[in-house]
Amino acid sequence: MGVIYQAEDPDIGRTVAIKLVRADLLDGDDREEFLARFRHEARAAGRCMHPNIVAIFDFAMHDGNPFLAMEYIDGVGLGQALKGVGQFAPAEAVALATQMLEALNVAHGLGIVHRDVKPANILLLPSGQVKMTDFGISRMNTSDITQDGAIIGTPAYMSPEQCRGDPVDARSDLFSVGTVLYELLTGTRAFGGRNATEVTYQVLTVEPPELSQVVADVPPALAAVLRQAMTKSRDARFASARAMVEALQAAMREGGSAPGFDQTVVMPRSAFEPARRVAIDEATLDTVERRLARHIGPIARRLVRDAARKADSFEALCQTLSRNIGQTAEREKFLAESLDGSLLRATGMSSVRSSVQRPTSTSGNMATVTIAPEQIERAERALTKALGPIAKVMVKRALPGVTSEATLWERLATHIQRPADRETFVKSRPGG
Repeated sequence: MGVIYQAEDPDIGRTVAIKLVRADLLDGDDREEFLARFRHEARAAGRCMHPNIVAIFDFAMHDGNPFLAMEYIDGVGLGQALKGVGQFAPAEAVALATQMLEALNVAHGLGIVHRDVKPANILLLPSGQVKMTDFGISRMNTSDITQDGAIIGTPAYMSPEQCRGDPVDARSDLFSVGTVLYELLTGTRAFGGRNATEVTYQVLTVEPPELSQVVADVPPALAAVLRQAMTKSRDARFASARAMVEALQAAMREGGSAPGFDQTVVMPRSAFEPARRVAIDEATLDTVERRLARHIGPIARRLVRDAARKADSFEALCQTLSRNIGQTAEREKFLAESLDGSLLRATGMSSVRSSVQRPTSTSGNMATVTIAPEQIERAERALTKALGPIAKVMVKRALPGVTSEATLWERLATHIQRPADRETFVKSRPGG
């Protein structure tokens, strides 16, 4: 339902990642619930400011579909890096897990549980720096958007209580970090199975093989930390991300190595192979889909999107898709149409970039803002106390058409969900 673009911010000339979600495919209550969740993601991630968390710069709507402008990370998913090396040495694995825990420690301090910690949501830079992403299913303790009893996450990395649909807290994320660390050390998942049902059964009832049975040269104290992190009873796990970090550091000291909190490990080149896939813009994919649909029908949409996630070039994408066409003549026709160069010229694939267009003035179709800059700054400071760094974006979006300070504060107050926080915000207005 979504696509991620590499884009250029025209205001300050920085590269960003644009996460555009096709909310237009949803109808009625599903659409409203989804949009509420998307706004929640922006607020949750915007409040989590840390070197090991992908930063959120902006969020807005485009043709009725929401998008996030995020920090662009020139790295790879942790899962891909793991495939490149097979398994990580204990010092490297602990250094990576420590960074994950430092990021989660910040989120947990804000009352945010990630709920989907897994290799696909962990990006790795060549320097060894970790960047956690996708807080889209995170839960703020003050939010009622995600209802208790809903099973959200990826089974192989979910805690037992999450598999049961029970309420979760920060200790659920620590269980997930344990499963990721186990996989980094061994090269295999802690909980496997042929389908989600089997995996869930393993998480709920089976202990993963001891580290000493799977891989040599792992300090016994480190194995003990993993057992505690992945215990079925959350009360027996570490009480916090910080406590787990301290336990990992102590285990590595006992084993003769103690990477510090800020230490990064330079990853071997094999961790970043094969090369990352090329970014193919949505307009090009739509055109390819229409051409493929002439030969195989509506299933073309799914095939195009699935293949695009794996293709390392436009030519490879077309070759992969052509194999779904049974008749040789039709297959050759599809390839000729797609690879003759006209498609790339028509859709601008020679420069796969997009820009987030922003207003550069308050004239034209937008009413002039007549309130003073100091009034705007005052409102932004007050809103930041309630919403965090995303407040700056909210103020910018609220300004068009505003003719008084009172109107601006009224608009901004609608973005604060908690009544108590909203009341505090309104009372902080001069004369309020």
